[in-house]
Amino acid sequence: MKKILLSSLLLIILGLLAACGDDETSGDSDKPTAPDKFLTIGSGPMGSGWYPITTTMTELYSTEFDGLNATQLEGGSTANLKSLEVGDIQLGINYTTDFNAALSGGNGFDESLENIAAIGAIYPVYQTIATTKNNDSINSIEDIVDKHIFLGPKGGGGPVGFWNMMEEYEISEQTIVDAGGQISYGNYSDGASMLKDNNVDVFLGGGAPFVPALQEMEITSPIKVLPIEQDKLDSIEDKGLGITGGALPGGTYEENPDDIPTYIMETMITVRADLDEDYVYNITKIFWENLATFEEQVPERAKDFSLDTVMNGISEEDLHPGAKRYYEEQGVLE
Repeated sequence: MKKILLSSLLLIILGLLAACGDDETSGDSDKPTAPDKFLTIGSGPMGSGWYPITTTMTELYSTEFDGLNATQLEGGSTANLKSLEVGDIQLGINYTTDFNAALSGGNGFDESLENIAAIGAIYPVYQTIATTKNNDSINSIEDIVDKHIFLGPKGGGGPVGFWNMMEEYEISEQTIVDAGGQISYGNYSDGASMLKDNNVDVFLGGGAPFVPALQEMEITSPIKVLPIEQDKLDSIEDKGLGITGGALPGGTYEENPDDIPTYIMETMITVRADLDEDYVYNITKIFWENLATFEEQVPERAKDFSLDTVMNGISEEDLHPGAKRYYEEQGVLE
């Protein structure tokens, strides 16, 4: 009986040792670990340009971290920032303009947000202010004051950036109303149809660099893109609003063969400021060291992903320490 009990006890001990051995080898020691098992990423609406980017991010982080389950949640620029603040998400995609507004309690925010930090800008969104080619009464920004202007989705980042840009021309919404003009909002497809049918005179849209709705429209109704004066671009960039000057590449639209000066709002990644430094360092590292994956999944946007522009529209002091450490290692920051 004693022999049987000893044998049974030996088998139990051996089983426990084997189980412990399995536990020690079940994780991948070459992969970084996360302080939590779950990472929720704030995206844009399904069908938006942001959604496939965050889809790729969830796949990468779930694969490259040991034991992390990353998921995405539909949202928007200001919505993602507010969700970060209350902890509904830990990582989000948004515009630099809204990020800077959130820090100061500016447009779209009733008060300043305190628990957000930047990972970095990832690609430019070119702002296109357009009219139809045959509209001889509109050839410059000054000409739009008394016109019917379409500004895209209400509450989106586009209108916020537009009014910031118009301040450089001393144009406000009241200026337009007083001059007999009108403002309309909606999705880009509806706006392009309204422009084509002359139900609006001016269309605002953001793209990387083209706005698909305008490209579709110009097949039958060519468009004319209005340039922004260089001194106005220099001025708004100096104000630190998250808006930079640039040029819509020539040929983006068929009837516009030359580069056209315009303002750019950067798409960026933001994180909760209270996340662990090493964790955010690895989040940042995994993103930038897997550009080939993004180039395969979202080529039109990923072609502009670059460490050379990662600080566009962002102050160094607003970076998360983990992201800052990675950029210092890469020579982006001194």
